[in-house]
Amino acid sequence: MTITEINFRMASLDEPMLIAFASCVIDDMLYINNIAIRKKYDGSIYLNFPRYTTRGGNEFPYYKPINREMYNEIKTALLNALNIEGIQT
Repeated sequence: MTITEINFRMASLDEPMLIAFASCVIDDMLYINNIAIRKKYDGSIYLNFPRYTTRGGNEFPYYKPINREMYNEIKTALLNALNIEGIQT
């Protein structure tokens, strides 16, 4: 899998646990955006993919990786592009 055209919208200082929103192109065929890059209280980083929440509280993702391997590839590419050093992944 090739991840290119990575772009970021950095978060404001008002949201200390939100680092940025990211977008990227996968295999020159799929553009995905609004991936939230967040920090946990222990310092580790994780990704949130956009989802729709119904009035009843059910959540339905617009898109998401289908397995941990793909999640890790996307996460690694985004963090490398963002150049976050010394942060637990």
